[in-house]
Formats: sequence, C-alpha cells, structure tokens
Amino acid sequence: MKFIPFIICLILCSHMAFAQKDKKDKKDPYTSTSLWEPIPINRQLSHDKIDRLQKSADEFDEKVDGKIILIKNKKSSEMLTEVIIKKVDQLQIVIENLPLDHWAKVKYLLYLEEDLKQYYKDMTSGTVNPLYYENLINNFEHILKLQQDNESLVPYINSNFTRSVYGSVHMFKEDRPALEAVYNNMVRLYPDEMMSRFYEFSDKEAAVTLMTVIAPQKPNLILTYATSTSFEKNIVRKSTDPLVKTIVDIADNAKKPLRAIVYLEDLKNGRKTLAEVNTLTQDNATYYKSLIAQRLIPDNVSKKILDRECKEQALEYVRTMNELHDAQDPVRFKCIEPLTAKEIYFLLVLCSDEIYTSTFVGSFNRMMAKMSDVKGDVFLQELQMDKFRTFIRMCAGYNKLSQYLAAIDEPNRNTLMASFVHNIDKNKETDLEDAVDVADAIGSIQDDNLVDYLLAELKKDYERTYLENDKRGLIIYFLLHTLTVSIINPEQTSDDLQTELKIPPIAYVPNKNIINDSGAVIEQVFFYGDEDGKSSYNSFLSNYKPEDWKIVKTDKWITMTSIKGKPISVYANLPLDEPQDEEAQKLLVNYLEDHNIKPAIMIHRGHSYHLPGTLKYLNQDNKIIILGSCGGYHNLSSILGSSEDAHIISSKQTGTMLVTDPIIKSVQDRLLAGKDINWIEIWTELAAQMKTPALMDKFNDYVPPHKNMGALFLKAFKIQMQENNIM
Repeated sequence: MKFIPFIICLILCSHMAFAQKDKKDKKDPYTSTSLWEPIPINRQLSHDKIDRLQKSADEFDEKVDGKIILIKNKKSSEMLTEVIIKKVDQLQIVIENLPLDHWAKVKYLLYLEEDLKQYYKDMTSGTVNPLYYENLINNFEHILKLQQDNESLVPYINSNFTRSVYGSVHMFKEDRPALEAVYNNMVRLYPDEMMSRFYEFSDKEAAVTLMTVIAPQKPNLILTYATSTSFEKNIVRKSTDPLVKTIVDIADNAKKPLRAIVYLEDLKNGRKTLAEVNTLTQDNATYYKSLIAQRLIPDNVSKKILDRECKEQALEYVRTMNELHDAQDPVRFKCIEPLTAKEIYFLLVLCSDEIYTSTFVGSFNRMMAKMSDVKGDVFLQELQMDKFRTFIRMCAGYNKLSQYLAAIDEPNRNTLMASFVHNIDKNKETDLEDAVDVADAIGSIQDDNLVDYLLAELKKDYERTYLENDKRGLIIYFLLHTLTVSIINPEQTSDDLQTELKIPPIAYVPNKNIINDSGAVIEQVFFYGDEDGKSSYNSFLSNYKPEDWKIVKTDKWITMTSIKGKPISVYANLPLDEPQDEEAQKLLVNYLEDHNIKPAIMIHRGHSYHLPGTLKYLNQDNKIIILGSCGGYHNLSSILGSSEDAHIISSKQTGTMLVTDPIIKSVQDRLLAGKDINWIEIWTELAAQMKTPALMDKFNDYVPPHKNMGALFLKAFKIQMQENNIM
C-alpha cells in the first residue's frame, strides 16, 4: 500500500510530461511537420485533389521519384521540387493543425489546389517560371498567417509585390483594400496586360489609375473611351491627371477629335488653344503641313497617332500623283507644288510601299529643287534623321543616290553613309526594318568605292556588337557584312554565300520543289484590264503556239497545257475591263482552290498600282514569283510575309514586257526540259538577248533572286535567330 502514492505520483508526473510535450508540439502549427490529428474522411477529398496535382507535376518527366526535373536546369528543378512537392506537403499539414473549423480548412485547401492548378496549366503549356511559383507558394503561407492574425494584407502586398501576388488574389477576393493594392500594383507594372482584364477591376480605383498610366502611350484609346457611351467613359472622366483631362476636353470640344488628338502635347502645355487646333484640322492641306511640324517636335506624346495620321495624309498626295501617271508632269505634280522640300520628303518615306517609280522620281526632283542651297546632310539633320535609312534605300533603289550625295560636301558624304549603317541594333523596334533598308541599298549602289567604304564601317559594328555580347546585333551585322562581301566579290559562288547564311538555295530552284504530286508545274498569271494589261496579255499569249500548247479559253480565264516536254499548266485571267478583271482573278483563284490546284509559280503582269491586288493571293505554295511591274523590288518584305521561301524576280524601276516575257520563257524552257531553275545561267543568257543599250538598262533594273539582298537578309536573319534561340 505504501507504494500506491508513489505509483500515483509517477502516473501523474508522466501524464504531465506528455501533456507538456503535447502542448509544446501544438505551440506553433506553422512549424509542425506531422499531423496532430488524423484527417477526417470528409476532408480527405480536398487533400486527394492536391496530391493528384502534385503527382502530375512529379511524373511529367516520366519518372515518379518525388522530383520535378527541368531539362538542363538543375537549379530551377530543385526550386520547383522544393515548393511544389515539399512545401505544399508541409502546408497541407499546417492547414490541418491550425485551430480552424472544418469549412475554413476546406477553404484553404481549395486555395492551395488553385495554386497547383496554375502550375499544371503552365507545365502543360511549357511556360513554367520557377521563381513565380516559389513566390506564389511563399505568398500562400504569409497570407494565411496574416488572415489568421486578423492583420491587414496591404502592407505585405505593397512591400513584397511581385506578379505572383496577383496569382494569389483568389485568397482574398472579399478583402477590398487588399484587392485595391494588388490591382494598383498590377496597373503600375503591367498596364497592357491589365487593359485586357479591365472588366475584372472596373469598379475599383485602379481602373482610374490605369487610364492615367496608359494615356501617354495610348492617348487615342483614352479618346475612344471619352467619346463612347460605355462604362469606360465615366472612369476616364473621374481622372484628375492633366493629360487625361486634356484628352477629355478634346473629346468634348474638338470639331475633329481624331485629328485634334495629334496636338495633345501642345494643348497640354498651352502652346496651342483648342480653337487654333480646330482651324488646323479643317483643311487637308493645312493639316498635312501642320502634321509635319508636329512630327519634328522631340518626344511627342502622340507619336504613334502622328505616324498614322502623317501616312494617311501623305497617301492622299501620293495616290493622286499615282492616278495621274498618264498625265503631263505639270498636271500630275500640281498637288505638291505648295509643299516644302521637307513635306515632300515625308511623302516619299511614308509611302514607300505604294509610290510608283515615276511618282518617286518626279517628287524627288521637285524636292531637290526646293532644297535650294541647303546641303543634303544638313537637310536630313533638320529632319532629325527621321526615316533617313528608308530614304537612302529608296534613292539607291531608284538610282537617285548619286544625285543626292552630290548635294553634300564631299568630306561629309562618307559621314552620312557611315551613320546609315551604324548602330542599327540600338533601336529594337526598328532594327530589322533598318537592316533590310541597308541590305537593299547596298545591293543597289553602283559606286564601288562607296560599297568598299560601307563594308569597312559594317566591320566596325560587327566587332562592336561582338564585344558588347549583343547576339541579335551581332547576327544583324554578320549578315550585312557577309552580303556586302558577296557584292564586292561577285566571283564568290552562290553556294558559298548560301552556306555562310545558312539559307535554302538562292541561285537555283530544284525542279523537284516546283512540280506537284502528279509531276506537273502549275503557273498562275495575273493580268489587268487597262491598255497596258491588254497589250501585255497579247504579247504573253504569242509565246504559246498551238502546236506546242493545248489552249482552252473560258469567259474569265485561259489555260495553256504543254503538249511537248514535261507537263506544265498555265492559268491566266483575261484582261477584262475594270473591275471585271479583278472579278475574273477571284473566280480563277476560287476554281484552283476548289480543285486543289496549287500554283508553284505566280506572275504579276501590270502596273505597280495593281500589285497589291496580286500580292493578296500569294501563299506558301508559291516557289517562284515574277513581278513584271514597275518598282516591284520595293515590295519584297510584304511578299516574304506570305511566301518566305519564294524566289522573287522584280524590277527596281520600270518593268517592261520586253524583259518580262523573255524571263518567263527562259524559266519555262527549263521546266519543259525537266531541269532545275538556275538563275545565274538564266541571267547570263538573258543579258546576251538584250540587243540595245536602252533595253539593257531596263534589264539591269531587274533583280534576280540571288541578288535580292533585302530578301536574303530576312531569310537568313530568321534562320540565325532560331538556331541561336533568340527571339
């Protein structure tokens, strides 16, 4: 019996010890690593959903081992394994050990499941950002603690904001101050993305903030909202930002708001009144002159709108001159007589895709006359070198560069041309466009000394970009340098150039690439119904003799099928009077599509102003494209957008059937014989056929595929960027 009190004491002490240990284990659920109570069956499903998503992440590398493996990135793999597998496991325990009721625990498990669903979506699309998910899972724990302690989330959000906090927004959808903080930060850091999510937070103060943030980049969008009847109208009008208020004033009081927005900078700073702007926008001629003045204001907040408006107004002049191509010069160029040299300059560079050869030449000559004694380099400097590479490229392409350089003092000519090739890589928005301009121009320059000089300058930039480890810039200058070397050393074979640039064959098209599955070559020719088109059609048709070709004519098109040699079928719409000619083209295109007939060769016969009508039908099936029009060379970039591997023949200046017809015949003769199309051989043979100096001059304006420097650059650039994983 005397031992009974001792035994009771031991039992009590033992119980107290276990109680203290249990109390110690339960002191901080956030550091717990094991469950204190079994998970009830009515909550097990929530855990199972999380576990399944973790398993999907684990087995995505086809090996279930508790590890997430990202090929070639050990650090990222370890980071994801830590957060998606280990940290999520621990958070499941934390949620179960917290003193929460059943539904609160289910809620937090659902939040955790939502985070893993984000990961699953990114994992399957190949867009996982390990740092984002490390932050996201860490956010979960911080937000959980703050909510359990009834503390505000706002300080944490503002001081620790990353994109992942937005990914955690499902955890506090009912917490308005926290939502305001998240959306304000997202609007500040990712305004473009938040524009696409505008409805999501349109009832919050961040919506007004967004209008302030995007106004400098997209003033026209703010104007659209201000003049609309949608809910955005009221949001814009709540803003107290001076720029937004100025846009609202334009919406309310400008006679032509879409034009008046161009003067936003002047209106905001008080340099112009709205009454003055209303006067400027009423008349097209006055408006264009004023636009050019606005264009020369540095850092104009309305630059993108200004670019659009300048081009739109410039096109009015250019299209007028184009339409009058058959008129005498005094009539044709009357519309630009009131313009200054600078205003004519912008007509040229802004409308390079639509301007006719004769329109460019006539406008250029008038610009030069109006420049008076101003030197050519000074003139461009006064224009802030705006689009000067496009200008130099066009001058070279239309054989006017020597004339323009003659208007510059000799020591300064090289300085201008050096700036033409230098620092292309510095502006990522225009570097590709500028590089194509340089490639095209160098391919057109006839002055050997100038080309030698430009090669030396290109080498400097090549070395600079190498030292700066600028991979994109290095590729640009490597390609430009290589192309220029090929111009200086024409004896360098096309095969060598092709190998250096890593592009498909440029000097020939294998016959196997042109024939279809039936062994036939399909050609389509586009004719137009003006006088020149009908004449071109008759000349074209004379090459197809009944003894050599089966000819079938419908009311809309004609088909020639070879009787001798390899099978060739040529489809050509009839040159019907406008607009029936374009309708015939459309019907022919539809017929070919309906019968699965895919032209490998596309031929444009007509003026350059008809060219857009042909280009819209180009596609990846076209392997050879022959542009028998004036200035077709200046449309290469748009053609490559539709047929990136096509071999293109085009003219820098005046296209003529006297050159185009022999080119087509030479190509067809080889196809009939089942031969590859070798451009070097064809060009050598054609040169021998040009019997007069005048005809040889016309022929020299035609550019064969292996000499299309702009096209070669674009093809090679795309390949080099892909091979180096740069985009």
